[in-house]
This record gives sequence, structure tokens and C-alpha cells, in this order.
Amino acid sequence: MEFRHARVQGVCSMKHMLDLYSGLGGMSEAFVQSPHWNVLRIDNNPLLQDVPYTVIMDIRKLDPTQWKPHAGMPQIDYVHASPPCTEFSNAYSSPRCVFARNHPDEEYMPDMTWLVEALRIIKILKPKYYSIENVKGASKWFTPLLGEPSIIIGSFMFWGNHPSFTLTIENKKVNDVHSANPLRANILGKIPFSISESMLQAIENQKSIFEF
Repeated sequence: MEFRHARVQGVCSMKHMLDLYSGLGGMSEAFVQSPHWNVLRIDNNPLLQDVPYTVIMDIRKLDPTQWKPHAGMPQIDYVHASPPCTEFSNAYSSPRCVFARNHPDEEYMPDMTWLVEALRIIKILKPKYYSIENVKGASKWFTPLLGEPSIIIGSFMFWGNHPSFTLTIENKKVNDVHSANPLRANILGKIPFSISESMLQAIENQKSIFEF
């Protein structure tokens, strides 16, 4: 797997972003449009194969050592992951709520596989910045592993190591589509361009103590 080609060939300062569980590519869209970033999106849904710069594969089969900075391979500067939110959603028909109705005296335990896999990749790649996004219902299980959320924007919660920013967005329900649409979850969960753009600006404007 390769990152999209740099728009300006021969520029050594190109940065690289890996977008895991990328869906419709909302979180990485501003980075794709930037002339300074190369982006690779990874998702396992074949219906998303036409989303630009997307590779369809099971993330559990991903070997991140191929991007370790050796033999001319690029250093990954930023990793973002949006693990599927179905397990954590508070929606009436979600597994969590169905379980609560059918087993009122039992504790619900979501499948944490996709978060664990994202953390595996981040640990190996050691990017300068990383972010993990999910719905508010995930906080109960994500926070013990990741600490308190770094940013909360509407119904989107972010954890990780990245510059902070503030932003106000509209409720995602305005983008709702018919329940028969096979990509409904991806459409509802698509991160708005304004968040992607704000993260890009925050990262590009971040200065270390050595730059002052």
C-alpha cells in the first residue's frame, strides 16, 4: 500500500497521514486537499472502494512496520482512527440499548477489538500526533484506556495526542438518510470538513519549544 503521490514531486517536507476506519473520508479530507500532506485511508467496507485514496482491507491484517522510517519509507506524522461506533451508540436500536432492554440486570460489554487494533498501530508507528474519534456513548469504555477526551465538538468526541482547538458545528441529524441506505451509518458518522480543516490548521500551526 502506498500513500497518494505528492503533488509537488521531490519535496522532502511532505507529511503523511493514515486514516483508519476512514469511512467517507471526512476526517482526512482537509489533509487530502492540502499540498503538504500525503494521505492513505483504510476501511473494510467494499462499498467505500471508490472513496479516493482508500484501501479496502481488514485492519487486523495491517502490518504497520512497512511504514517505519527505513529504506526510504515515510515517517507517519498523524494517525486518525474512527472505530465503528455501533457498539457504543445510545440509539434505540443499537446493540447496547437492545441488550439493556433484554438483560436489565446484566452489564453490557462492547467489542473493543477495533479500538485495540488502532492502538496497536499507533504504538508501532509512534506518530507525532494521533486522534481517536467516537460517539459520546463510547466515553465509558474509551476513557479508562485513553484518558479524558481531548476535544468534544457536538456529538463527536476525540481522544489522543494532538493540538487542541474549539469549534461549533450543527447537529449531525440534519444529514440523516433513509434507513435502507447501506451507507447510512457512514453518512451519519462522517466527520464534517470543518473539523478536519481545524485539525489540519492546529497541527500545521503547532510549534515546539525549540521553534521559539
